[in-house]
Amino acid sequence: MTDITNLNTRVEKKSFENNYRELKTEAMILQKKGLPFMMASVVIWSAVTIVRTLPVDIMTKNLYTFYCPGLLIPCVIVFSLIIGARPFAKRSNPFNKLGLINTMNQMLYLLIVMWAFNQKPEAMLMLFAMVFGAHLLPFAWLYESRTYLVTSIVTTFGSMIISIFAPELYVGLFMIVCQIVMSVLLMIECRKLDRAQMSKDEL
Repeated sequence: MTDITNLNTRVEKKSFENNYRELKTEAMILQKKGLPFMMASVVIWSAVTIVRTLPVDIMTKNLYTFYCPGLLIPCVIVFSLIIGARPFAKRSNPFNKLGLINTMNQMLYLLIVMWAFNQKPEAMLMLFAMVFGAHLLPFAWLYESRTYLVTSIVTTFGSMIISIFAPELYVGLFMIVCQIVMSVLLMIECRKLDRAQMSKDEL
């Protein structure tokens, strides 16, 4: 009786693990590991950097900087069409939902940036960059990607260090470079994932 119970437990555990792996892989393939969002972030940080060069006062620059993330969804849609991603598909997959939650939690962190808008305007861009970098960390687990892990740490600490020793313009340039490199690395990861899935399907 005990052997049968243990056997059933092992079968159920194996079934759960297989289903878990299938759902997670499906989410990574459909969303292209969040690549459209990272490509969109290149556009956003380029816009932010341009804003920081405008001949206006710091408060106006900060206000315009807040407008730049409004480019996110239009850019994600365009880049998704280009690379064949479906980031908003299959909401029934819990890993797709988790990806959306990980993206939206950045909105809560932006309260810190909003505080800096009035109280510490010269530090707003640094905090904005640090919030962006920090929110990438959970995706390292979701998409099983070292690219997210390394980029999250590098951008968070890098933007802080650059802000201490260099003009804020360099923060924007640093973020653009980081996002371009990240997008290229994620593209490589996605191709490896697609090839692995094709090989599995052939078997």
